[in-house]
Amino acid sequence: MSPAKKPSERRRRPVQERSRHTVDSILEAAARLFDRGATTTGGIAKLAGVSIGSLYEYFPNKDAILGQLFEAHVDEAVSGLSRALDEMPPEHTALFDGVRGMVAAMLELHRHRPGLQRAFLDRLVAVPAVRAQVDAAERRLRGVLQAWLALHPEVAVPDVELAARVIAQGTNALVHDYVADDEGVVPEAFTDELARLWAGYLRGAGR
Repeated sequence: MSPAKKPSERRRRPVQERSRHTVDSILEAAARLFDRGATTTGGIAKLAGVSIGSLYEYFPNKDAILGQLFEAHVDEAVSGLSRALDEMPPEHTALFDGVRGMVAAMLELHRHRPGLQRAFLDRLVAVPAVRAQVDAAERRLRGVLQAWLALHPEVAVPDVELAARVIAQGTNALVHDYVADDEGVVPEAFTDELARLWAGYLRGAGR
């Protein structure tokens, strides 16, 4: 697929339970194969236990399948961060602990099927329509984080909205780099270090 083109849209939406099961099987098979590396629609259909014709009823190509997986990934990222912060009320949670929980939630999401995460970056994120989807998801994440930071008594940065943007974008970039090559650093150490970085920044260190 050329990076300038938008991934093809899904051909039709499943309505009946059997159809939804078929689509779910296709998506799960595709996620497993993309995680392993290169794949084909034929390989996806075989692993899913459906005919290639059935696959094409719902998806015109493998990039459309990958795009559907990416949509689910975006929703999971937003809901995962929301759940993590909901469990840590800012009025009763130390800033370091809250930020660490946020980083841990994002790291856990991206460590699952790292090959699939690389496929998202390599095949989809360069596509303008998908880039817009990424930006929209990031704004949703930033909104959730900003609301939590605005209520935390330890936060002393002058612009909480900008701080939420810096932390969301910075965490996303650093987590992707870590998942691509952890250089022998254990997840707990990486999470602690990133939490220290953000907690110091949010307390206004260096002002």
